[in-house]
Amino acid sequence: MNNGITACGGAFRYEFLMQIRRRSLWISLLLVGLLQIMIYVPHLNALINLYFQIPINQTMAELALMVNTLLPAAFGCLIADRLPRDRRTRVEELLMTMPQSSGVRLIGKYLGSVCATLIPVLVFFLLGTGFVLYHSGDMACIPLALAAFAVIILPGILFISAFSLACPAIMWVPLYQFCFVGYWFWGNFLGPRNGIPTLSDTILTPSGKLMAAGIFGLDPKHSGIIASPIQGWESLSLLIGLAGLALCVLWLVLRWQQARQ
Repeated sequence: MNNGITACGGAFRYEFLMQIRRRSLWISLLLVGLLQIMIYVPHLNALINLYFQIPINQTMAELALMVNTLLPAAFGCLIADRLPRDRRTRVEELLMTMPQSSGVRLIGKYLGSVCATLIPVLVFFLLGTGFVLYHSGDMACIPLALAAFAVIILPGILFISAFSLACPAIMWVPLYQFCFVGYWFWGNFLGPRNGIPTLSDTILTPSGKLMAAGIFGLDPKHSGIIASPIQGWESLSLLIGLAGLALCVLWLVLRWQQARQ
């Protein structure tokens, strides 16, 4: 048990440090974040008038949805090369010689890469929280920010990270990244009203719209969707559950690949 925890912790530290030191991580998320800010700046006064007239819990939910618009698309692309990178640098061969379970190392790799890549996203979210606090003067936005991050942003991030780690095990990384970006906009922002079959507005929507509407009570005219609290919790649970399933399948695929070598 202790050996497993140690191995998981070692994999977490290695992956966290490798990911957090990548210039591409900071440059990519910074550019995407700045692009999103530039999109909102021309409408800043209208947004302030609109979103500061609603209850503070809904304001924080709307902030979380704003953060979840473009940044997760870059997030998934940055996670996608983690396993192929280990193969290229022959780190995978070194890890295979160790006695600890590959499943334990996989959990550490997943958590380490997710936590490292989350830091720039968290920085943008905290900046937005500071902006809300400055304009509203309501200290309740701080605990609500933590809740919104955990309930609206984190489940979708865990979901896309698991699949972004798993799919490149059997796909060419640039092909997956291209498909993932297309999926992100198709599966989150193209609703049925556009006449295109899509997962958007269902409990499989990782942008957090159902959690914002169902759990935080965000008005449908802001969230674009009507959801009950039960649907919000169902979406949260399903996204996390599918993330776990994707990691289990990845573990089986990696064991099969190792057995063939």
